[in-house]
Amino acid sequence: MVNHRDAYLLTTDPTSNRTIYSKDVLGDIGFTVHVVQHTPHTDPVVSNRISMMNIYNMIQQGDKAYAYVFEDDIDVHEEITLDEIIMYERLSDKFFYLGICEDWGKSTTGNTGHSVRSHNVVSISGNVRGLHAIGLSKTGARDLLQFSHTSQHVYMDMVLEDFTRIYPANVVRYDLQSYIPGHRGMFFQARDKFPTTIHV
Repeated sequence: MVNHRDAYLLTTDPTSNRTIYSKDVLGDIGFTVHVVQHTPHTDPVVSNRISMMNIYNMIQQGDKAYAYVFEDDIDVHEEITLDEIIMYERLSDKFFYLGICEDWGKSTTGNTGHSVRSHNVVSISGNVRGLHAIGLSKTGARDLLQFSHTSQHVYMDMVLEDFTRIYPANVVRYDLQSYIPGHRGMFFQARDKFPTTIHV
């Protein structure tokens, strides 16, 4: 029997094609999807940071041991079940990535010695970006929020990157590579379909 898991999908427009597509991807996997409207700000980077922190706070205050957070530009390389994703929870105290943007080999990766469905589980720390697909425990949400309040970074994915230097994070299917160099994991940002709405 598939376990229930909430997925929070952050978007600036709940009616957009990108949101509908991402919601369908998550629903097909088995998530219960909650579309979350972004928190407006004149700076889209600040908006993203505040919005993500609000979602992390919802997870921290919720009654579920684990929840998931996605941005509205996602797609998957292969079919995957919710049961398979849940297997990573027991290996991940704080959080894990379902997709990453790796800085071309500058990060530190390691084989955890674990496998899920015959796929080796790789952990990563430092020089890794990506908020588009993560699993976050209730404890991890609390610790990440506390950590973010001390960070000078404006970009939330850089806050999370620093968090991995303390708590290396497992990656769901690190072996899978997107068409964008360094983008690895089961979930990837489909920027050919959905261009980024956050600009440097």
